[in-house]
Amino acid sequence: MENASGYVKFQNHYGLVHVQLCGNCKTWRSDLVSEDGGWLSTDVFVDTLDQKWHANLNISNLFVPLFERILEIPVTWLKGRASGEVLF
Repeated sequence: MENASGYVKFQNHYGLVHVQLCGNCKTWRSDLVSEDGGWLSTDVFVDTLDQKWHANLNISNLFVPLFERILEIPVTWLKGRASGEVLF
Protein backbone atom coordinates (compact mmCIF):
# COMPACT_ATOMS: atom_id res chain seq x y z
CA MET A 1 0.00 0.00 0.00
CA GLU A 2 1.27 3.47 -0.90
CA ASN A 3 0.14 6.92 0.23
CA ALA A 4 -1.45 5.30 3.27
CA SER A 5 -2.81 7.13 6.28
CA GLY A 6 -4.73 6.12 9.35
CA TYR A 7 -4.86 5.86 13.11
CA VAL A 8 -5.46 3.48 16.02
CA LYS A 9 -7.72 4.35 18.98
CA PHE A 10 -7.92 2.39 22.22
CA GLN A 11 -10.95 2.65 24.50
CA ASN A 12 -12.25 1.05 27.68
CA HIS A 13 -8.78 0.16 29.05
CA TYR A 14 -7.70 -1.36 25.71
CA GLY A 15 -10.81 -3.57 25.58
CA LEU A 16 -12.03 -1.81 22.43
CA VAL A 17 -9.76 -1.07 19.47
CA HIS A 18 -10.62 1.02 16.40
CA VAL A 19 -8.23 1.06 13.43
CA GLN A 20 -8.77 3.32 10.42
CA LEU A 21 -6.60 2.94 7.30
CA CYS A 22 -6.82 4.13 3.71
CA GLY A 23 -4.51 4.31 0.73
CA ASN A 24 -3.63 3.21 -2.78
CA CYS A 25 -2.95 -0.51 -3.09
CA LYS A 26 -0.02 -1.92 -5.02
CA THR A 27 -0.52 -4.43 -7.77
CA TRP A 28 -0.50 -7.95 -6.27
CA ARG A 29 3.07 -9.01 -5.37
CA SER A 30 4.63 -5.96 -6.96
CA ASP A 31 6.43 -2.87 -5.72
CA LEU A 32 4.77 -0.78 -8.41
CA VAL A 33 1.79 1.42 -7.68
CA SER A 34 -0.64 1.47 -10.56
CA GLU A 35 -4.31 2.03 -11.20
CA ASP A 36 -4.72 -1.77 -11.22
CA GLY A 37 -3.87 -1.99 -7.52
CA GLY A 38 -7.06 -0.24 -6.47
CA TRP A 39 -7.93 1.91 -3.46
CA LEU A 40 -8.95 0.73 0.00
CA SER A 41 -10.42 2.52 3.00
CA THR A 42 -11.31 0.49 6.07
CA ASP A 43 -12.48 0.90 9.65
CA VAL A 44 -11.83 -2.13 11.88
CA PHE A 45 -13.49 -2.43 15.29
CA VAL A 46 -12.30 -5.09 17.76
CA ASP A 47 -13.93 -5.94 21.09
CA THR A 48 -11.36 -8.06 22.95
CA LEU A 49 -13.72 -8.79 25.85
CA ASP A 50 -16.46 -10.31 23.64
CA GLN A 51 -13.81 -11.61 21.19
CA LYS A 52 -15.65 -10.16 18.18
CA TRP A 53 -14.62 -7.86 15.36
CA HIS A 54 -16.09 -6.23 12.28
CA ALA A 55 -14.71 -4.13 9.47
CA ASN A 56 -16.37 -1.58 7.23
CA LEU A 57 -14.68 -1.51 3.83
CA ASN A 58 -14.78 0.94 0.95
CA ILE A 59 -13.02 -0.64 -2.02
CA SER A 60 -12.37 0.59 -5.53
CA ASN A 61 -10.86 -1.69 -8.19
CA LEU A 62 -9.43 -4.24 -5.72
CA PHE A 63 -9.24 -7.99 -6.44
CA VAL A 64 -11.37 -9.09 -3.46
CA PRO A 65 -10.83 -12.92 -3.57
CA LEU A 66 -7.20 -12.34 -2.60
CA PHE A 67 -8.14 -10.22 0.42
CA GLU A 68 -9.07 -13.19 2.64
CA ARG A 69 -5.89 -15.03 1.64
CA ILE A 70 -3.76 -11.99 2.48
CA LEU A 71 -5.31 -11.72 5.96
CA GLU A 72 -5.17 -15.51 6.50
CA ILE A 73 -8.31 -15.40 8.62
CA PRO A 74 -11.82 -16.66 7.97
CA VAL A 75 -13.95 -13.73 6.87
CA THR A 76 -17.71 -13.43 6.42
CA TRP A 77 -18.64 -10.82 3.76
CA LEU A 78 -21.99 -9.04 3.78
CA LYS A 79 -22.65 -5.87 1.75
CA GLY A 80 -19.23 -4.28 2.28
CA ARG A 81 -18.87 -5.44 5.87
CA ALA A 82 -16.61 -8.23 7.07
CA SER A 83 -16.93 -9.88 10.47
CA GLY A 84 -15.46 -12.74 12.47
CA GLU A 85 -14.07 -13.87 15.80
CA VAL A 86 -10.89 -12.80 17.55
CA LEU A 87 -8.68 -15.83 18.15
CA PHE A 88 -6.00 -15.75 20.86
